[in-house]
Amino acid sequence: MIYSSLISRSTLGGMAVTPTSGRSRALQLGAELREARKRAGMTVARLADALGYHHSTISRWERGESTPSEADTAAVLAILGITGEERDHVVDLARHDDIHDWVAPGIGRQLAALIEYERIAHTITEVAPLLIPGLLQTREYASSIMLGAGMSRGQAEQGAVVRLGRQHVLTRRTPVNFVAIIGELAVRHPACDNDAMVEQLHHLLTMAKRPNIDIRILPFDAHYTPALEGQFVLLQFHRDKPVVQLQSYWSASMITNVRAVQSYQNAVDSIRRKALSPEESATLIEEILKDMEKAA
Repeated sequence: MIYSSLISRSTLGGMAVTPTSGRSRALQLGAELREARKRAGMTVARLADALGYHHSTISRWERGESTPSEADTAAVLAILGITGEERDHVVDLARHDDIHDWVAPGIGRQLAALIEYERIAHTITEVAPLLIPGLLQTREYASSIMLGAGMSRGQAEQGAVVRLGRQHVLTRRTPVNFVAIIGELAVRHPACDNDAMVEQLHHLLTMAKRPNIDIRILPFDAHYTPALEGQFVLLQFHRDKPVVQLQSYWSASMITNVRAVQSYQNAVDSIRRKALSPEESATLIEEILKDMEKAA
């Protein structure tokens, strides 16, 4: 899904104010979000566009006239590239129930949910038959597919920056375990120009060396597997029940029904059995990479 992208890196100066009421928390939260946005060099209109909200919504948040949900706050910080202690500080302001007086609908909610699920998951398994998973995409690869999907160059660049920021969950101090089952077509058929695809394959090999990342290629000769039905992400948590995100061209949906989620867990097991081992996958990627480098 194109909008399941978004994030960068920056810093946020925390305010040494201790909130004592819902109103003061709302004002402080708004001030924190405004300062973070300005530090990131982003306009209200651009932030609103990335979230899928009207610019007046962002302005009301920043003035403390209405308050974003915890998930929306996390989405804003992700887009602005705020991580670590600064992020936790601001999200904590939004976590207090007594400041919640408004929650907006829209694509921002989908993005916020995905970002928050990725943040708290202990294991993420993505089945990606046609494209490199977003958490493993390079900036050039990501922007290329977004341009191909009809985004403007500015939107594609912003989307790529945000997608790179989401990848922080793979490299933070306590990283999420990530299993990527990628269709052979995704690594053989460039979704971008040759140079960008070469860079992308090098990146896959680099990330595959991390102990928390398991990259497996699903070969053409696997024939039918549930992967042919489409891309999906299984997110598993320490305390909560797992959820599944289904991704399509321009939208996404979350599945929480226990029986439905179990069917996707079974599908992962079935697909994994037909996928190459991590070592075999790395060898195949290296072979494809050599061919592409010769053609460069």
